[in-house]
Amino acid sequence: MSVKSFFDFKFSADTIGEGLPLAQSIGNDMPPLDGYIGHEVIRDATDANHLMVNTHWTDQQKAEAVLTKYNEDAKIKRAKELLKDGPTGFIGEILD
Repeated sequence: MSVKSFFDFKFSADTIGEGLPLAQSIGNDMPPLDGYIGHEVIRDATDANHLMVNTHWTDQQKAEAVLTKYNEDAKIKRAKELLKDGPTGFIGEILD
């Protein structure tokens, strides 16, 4: 069963200039990885500093394998530095 992962980034007005391209780059790193189906980077319509990276995977095991390893990537580490709290998120099943 395919799954999606969601990473929620709430940057400040001072950090969004670096945060937006960082979030886009994180999404763009995913296509060559095993199990990848697609991704979107979404900006909150009412808060331009609030972004979400939504990735789609063939199954939970592949998503977890990629995302666990990717959590140590320099881009994720930098995003954590820019945020008051690290990005929140989860891997979820798509309900019918």
